[in-house]
Amino acid sequence: MATLKPYPFLLGFIVLFCFVRPTLAFGAGNIAGISKIEGQNWRHGDIEDALLRIAMARVAGGKKFDKLMVSRVYFGNWLRDYSQAIDVGTVKAVSAEAIRLLLCILGFVTFGYGSGEFQVTAERLGCYRPEDHIDNPRNYADNLDATDYDPRLRAPVDESVELAIDEETGMKNYIANENAGIMTSALHVRRLFSKCIELGRSYGQSGDKDELYEALRLLGTGLHCLEDYFAHSNYTELALIEMGEEDIFPHVGRNTMLRIPGARREVYPIVTGTFGGVDFLHSVTGELSDKMIQSEIEDLEGTLQQSTKTDTSLLRDLLDKIPDGLLGGSDKSKLDDIQQDAQAAQMENVEVSPREPEEFTNHIRRIFKQIMPAIEFHDELLKNISEAISKVPVLPKIVEQLEEQMSIFVFQIIAPFIVPVIDQIKNELATGATEIIQSSQNEQHNIFDDDDATDPTHSMLSKDHFTNILNEIGGRTASKVVQWTVPQLMEAWDDEGVDVDQLLNKIIYGVLHHPAQRKMGPDGADEGRRLIFDMVREWWDDMGDQQRDEYRRKLSRDGVERGENHREGQRDCGHGCGGKLKMHKNFRNEEEKTMEDRIAGAAADAIMGGVKQGLSDAVSNQGGGGGESGGLGGFLSSVAGGFLGGGFKKDETEAYQAGGRTEDGGYSQTTTEYGRSDDRYGQAQYTETQYGDGGRRSEYQRYEQREDSGGR
Repeated sequence: MATLKPYPFLLGFIVLFCFVRPTLAFGAGNIAGISKIEGQNWRHGDIEDALLRIAMARVAGGKKFDKLMVSRVYFGNWLRDYSQAIDVGTVKAVSAEAIRLLLCILGFVTFGYGSGEFQVTAERLGCYRPEDHIDNPRNYADNLDATDYDPRLRAPVDESVELAIDEETGMKNYIANENAGIMTSALHVRRLFSKCIELGRSYGQSGDKDELYEALRLLGTGLHCLEDYFAHSNYTELALIEMGEEDIFPHVGRNTMLRIPGARREVYPIVTGTFGGVDFLHSVTGELSDKMIQSEIEDLEGTLQQSTKTDTSLLRDLLDKIPDGLLGGSDKSKLDDIQQDAQAAQMENVEVSPREPEEFTNHIRRIFKQIMPAIEFHDELLKNISEAISKVPVLPKIVEQLEEQMSIFVFQIIAPFIVPVIDQIKNELATGATEIIQSSQNEQHNIFDDDDATDPTHSMLSKDHFTNILNEIGGRTASKVVQWTVPQLMEAWDDEGVDVDQLLNKIIYGVLHHPAQRKMGPDGADEGRRLIFDMVREWWDDMGDQQRDEYRRKLSRDGVERGENHREGQRDCGHGCGGKLKMHKNFRNEEEKTMEDRIAGAAADAIMGGVKQGLSDAVSNQGGGGGESGGLGGFLSSVAGGFLGGGFKKDETEAYQAGGRTEDGGYSQTTTEYGRSDDRYGQAQYTETQYGDGGRRSEYQRYEQREDSGGR
C-alpha cells in the first residue's frame, strides 16, 4: 500500500546536478570519524565537539549547539593556535599582514567560511601571547623587548616575580597568581569570559547577531586557555604521583618540592613549558623537518595550485538554475564581476619583496581587497542556501556538490595572488629555521641536568601531539572541562542575577589548580577539581596491570629522557588534525547514512554521471517485476503526465532513476522527476521497495515552488 508523506524536496538543486562534473574531493574535520585513533588522540577541535551535547543559553534559542555554532566557538580557539605565527621570529622576516593573509585562507579552508564572523581580522588574530596558552615566558624573545617589533607583543619578563612559585597554590605565578600584579592566564580567562557573558546578556536584549557571534568567539578563546592547561602543564604527572605513583617523572628537578596548604606532604610545583622557536615549529608542523613537509602552508599551496587545473566553467549554468528566492540577497551576476575584477587585478599585480617591509605590507593589503569579494560572495551564497534548506529539505549530495564547486571557484580566483606570497614567505622563514633549532636544542634537557630546574621546554613537556602517551587523558580532561564550564556560562547569559566574579572564581580555579589541593578552592572550585582528578584516576584504574607497568616505565625519569613517552611509528602532522589540509564542508553529512540518504545519494550520483532517461525507460528497465497493475510501471501508468501531473509539459520535465539493496534485504528503486516552467519549479519522487516474500512498500513525495513564494 502506498504511503503519502509530505517530505518536501526542493527542485532547484536537482536541476543543478545535471551541470556538475566530478571535481576535487575536499574533505573536512578534526580527526576523521572513521579514524582508528579517534577518541584516543585529541586536538582542540575534537575537544570542542563536546559542545554538541550541551544546550545553548535560552537567549540564544536554548537548543543544543549545532555544528555551525560549534564552529563559531572553535574559530576563537583556532585563532589562538595560529596567532603564534605573529611573533618576533616571524615579523622580523616578513610582514605580520602577510602572515595574516595566509591564515585568512587557512581559516577559509578550515571552516568553510572566510568573511563576517569567520574573517581573520588583525584584531581577532592578535599575536603570540604566553598567557593564551599558559606558556612559561622565560627567555621570551631572548630577553629583548619584543614590543619594538610589534607593540602587541609582550614586554621583557620579570623573572623574579613571574617565574616564582606561589607558595599558596604550588603553581608558577604566571599561571594564576592574580595578586602578583602581573599578567596571568587566570586574569586573561577572567577578562574573556566576563566579556563573553556581557555580550551574551546584551544579545538577549538586542537580538544583534554580531554580539552573539563575538560572545561565541570569546568563549572559544577562553576555552582554549583552559584546555591548554592539561596539554601544557605537568598536572597529569602530579595527579599520578598523588595517587601513589612515586616513580612518575614530574618534569622538574629533584630539589623543587615545597609545602602548600591542603597537601599531605611536600609536592612538586605545577609548571608549563617555555615556548621558544623550536617549540613553535614543533607545535605547528608536528615534526622538526628541514623542509617542514607537514606544514599547513605547503598543503595550502598545493590545494590552490591543484584548483587551477579544475574546470568550473559550468558553475554559472549551475547557479542559473537556482531559484532566486533560495539565494536570498545574493546576486548571481556578481560571479562575472568578481572574475573580471580579479583578471584585471592580476594584470596589474607586481611582485614586491618582503625585504621592503612598508611596501610589502601595502602590497598585502591590496591583495586582501582583491580576494575578499570572492570569499564574501561564497559565504553569502552558502549561508543563504543553508537558511533555505533548514526550512526546505533537499538532497544533501546536491548541496555538497554546489559547495564544492563554489570553493574551487574561490580558490581559482585567489590562487594567482596567494601562491606567490606563500613562496616568498616560505623562503624568508626557512632562512632562520636552522638557527632557531640549533639555538633551542640546548634547552631541551635542562630538567635532567639541573636538580633545581622548574622551567622545562614546551616540546619536552606538552601533550599536544598524538605521539605522546598522555595526549588521550589530556584531551579527555580538557573535554570534561568544556562540559563543566560551558553550561555555567550559558546560565549566566540567561540569569543576570548570577554573580559573575564568583562564577569565574569557581571556573578558573576549578581548572587551574594543583592536584594536591583538589578538595579545596574558592566559591565552589573544588567541584571542578574533583571532576578533573577523578577523570585521571578513572583513566589509570581502567588500564590493565600490564599497561600500567608499561606506562610507569615510559613516564619515569629515564623513560622520558629516552623519549619512551612518545609512541614509535606514529606520525603527527601538527594542527592539521589527522592528515593533509582539506577544505571543510559545512553541508557534508558525516553521520551513518540511512536508507533514505543512500537512495538520495545514488540518485544524485546518477544525475552527476549523466544517467538521464525518460519515464518510459525508467519503467522498462526496472528490475523486480510488478506487472502493469503493480510496481513502478503500474504506478506510473496511473499518473497522467508523469509524477508532476498536468502542471508541466512533457518537454519541461526530466526524470532519473537509481536503485539498490536495502539493509532489510529488499530491493529499492527511486525515480525522481523535476520540471521548470517559467517561474515555477516542481519535483516529485516515487520510491518502491520489494521484498523476497512478496511484500512491497511505496512512497510518493511532491514539491512545488514559485520564484516569489515558498513551497507547497
